Amino acid sequence: MFKEPPSRKVWFTSEHVKMDSHHSSRRNSGQHSETPGTKQPEVTTFLSKESKARSQTTKSKTSPVRSWSWEIASLIFALALLVAIIAVPAHYNDKVLKRWPYDISLNTIIAILSTFMRASMMLVVAELVGQMGWHSLRKPRPVSDLHHFDNASRGILGAIKLFWNVPPRLASIIAAIVIILSPAIAPFSQQAVKTVPCPREVSGSASLPISHYVPRTGLSDRLSAGQSEISSDMKGTMINGLVNPTGKDTDVEATCASGNCTFAENSQGVTHASVAMCSSCLDTTEFIRLNVTEKEGYATVVNYTLPNKQWFQPVGGNQILDTATGDVDWALGGVDSDFAEMTKRSITNLTILTFSQSACTNVSLAGANCPEDRFTDDLPEAYRSQNAVAITCALYPCLKHYHAQVKETKLEEKVISEEPLKPVEIVYSEDNSSIAKNHDRTTLQSPCLVDGEEYNFDNFSRMAESTKGTSTVEIDGKNYTAPNQCIYRFGHTYSMALGSFMRDTLFNGFCLPTSTAWSPPECGDRWWLTPLYNSSYEALDTAMDEFTAAITNNLRKQATMTLGGSGSDKVTGTVNETSICTVFDWRWVLLPAGLMAVTMALLIHVVVQNYANTALPIWKTSVLPLLFYGPDVLNDQTRQTDLDELQRHAGKIKVEFKDDDGIRLRRLDTTATES
Repeated sequence: MFKEPPSRKVWFTSEHVKMDSHHSSRRNSGQHSETPGTKQPEVTTFLSKESKARSQTTKSKTSPVRSWSWEIASLIFALALLVAIIAVPAHYNDKVLKRWPYDISLNTIIAILSTFMRASMMLVVAELVGQMGWHSLRKPRPVSDLHHFDNASRGILGAIKLFWNVPPRLASIIAAIVIILSPAIAPFSQQAVKTVPCPREVSGSASLPISHYVPRTGLSDRLSAGQSEISSDMKGTMINGLVNPTGKDTDVEATCASGNCTFAENSQGVTHASVAMCSSCLDTTEFIRLNVTEKEGYATVVNYTLPNKQWFQPVGGNQILDTATGDVDWALGGVDSDFAEMTKRSITNLTILTFSQSACTNVSLAGANCPEDRFTDDLPEAYRSQNAVAITCALYPCLKHYHAQVKETKLEEKVISEEPLKPVEIVYSEDNSSIAKNHDRTTLQSPCLVDGEEYNFDNFSRMAESTKGTSTVEIDGKNYTAPNQCIYRFGHTYSMALGSFMRDTLFNGFCLPTSTAWSPPECGDRWWLTPLYNSSYEALDTAMDEFTAAITNNLRKQATMTLGGSGSDKVTGTVNETSICTVFDWRWVLLPAGLMAVTMALLIHVVVQNYANTALPIWKTSVLPLLFYGPDVLNDQTRQTDLDELQRHAGKIKVEFKDDDGIRLRRLDTTATES
């Protein structure tokens, strides 16, 4: 049966450590069951100064910076590793991934550096937490606080428990957070380095056909002075542009050695420009007039007409599609508009009149359910299975601005903008005969990219002074001297030949119904008009875009740089090859860098604290103070508090556990042995 000891407080002082036998009894009682009714004493500990004189004689003569020299060196080493973790991937950022010796990857290097960095940081943080434990003993505290601080310096679990096992202090809380977050240093550092596919320039050819001047020699046949006829190849292209506009035979083919090529672009995202054909369409359905003729004993006749005399009869009639070229003033209504301007610059104005069932449902031989329009109320029930459609389009020469790239062997080209070419000015002689003032429709590309430099109307003259191969052209009544790379021309005679073929051969025809159900209409010698039958406005508008695109591609494949020039006209680009590149995302390094900064701030805080309180010993995580200042270990002759001195004394003193009067740490007398 234990006898209840009196409640005592045990403290460490600068002079000596006072601990009585009750401390030994409490440690012994921790290893045996408590006897019922026995009350354990409350044991607390703290550090204090007995007197100013004693403090001056016993305080350490070593400066705090020297006492923390190993930790400072360790933190500098960790900082150097952090710099390496940032500098190494930053050096290889956006560069082709190279093979390292022994197949070591960049991520492996980062993993090794981050592991050593964390180890160096944790060495410092552990010592700081240990010193915080001794610092907490400035006031009476349970002896178990030293145990909690020791556990916190050893791992994450102890650091988490520190939040509620000891009174909260800002420094200890921050140190615990650093320990808890430290395992994220390695994965965060490795996450900052990624490998992605990236294009790289390699040698090879990359080009796209374009047209600066139309026509090239051989693209048209001269008939007489001022007259010509387009080549058979262009005629076939125009017919194919109506019948099979999405066919591969009309596509432009790029030359690209690697299958991935890019082209230099100007400030507007344009990589190249080319003389082309464009279309602009207007929905003229509102101009359709309906005539219904009913005669007793005869079938009802339904006739749709336009002001230009075009007509069609949807059911049982003689004509179900009508195309015509010519004047379209009836569709403009005397109002100036963008479309009206395009009709003035066109080589052909085309009007198509037909019907559409695209918006109808339940389409069958018996009829269809179609949306009501302004003609529905006037139509007999049997004639309501379609909707009348009329479209008028201006087909005109233009300059198209493109953006293009070749990606995985496929050409990706889109039109950025279109610029209509102004028609040639016609003057009349005294005998009232017409004469073309200019031979070509001419324009300048602005801005224009020449040898990597961008120019526009404001500085064409400066560019022309340093560039060979220039010409002077008139634009809007003003002369510009510019390099041939920026000048585009469409021959007036050739444009007349294109318009003549469209009027006389391609269009100005009609289609008749057939006796066989679901069969395409009969269009006679203009069989290429069949795809225009039974089409909506949107479908016809798209058809005209595809038709002019086919003409444009043909012009690009056969054009030259200048009149009478030889060789093909093209824009050159850069050949790219897909490689594996390293990308450094610095945001992932913010956590390791932040923990490093916090650790540095904690070390500075503790060093400054040691300077401010010189009587406080710097023992860190060492267990020697407990041994030297524990009961029955040292006599009062030892007054050293410097950790290095304690370590030197520790090498001369032998102790062992004795349990003859309770478990205690006792010093062995080695005087005789030493002598």
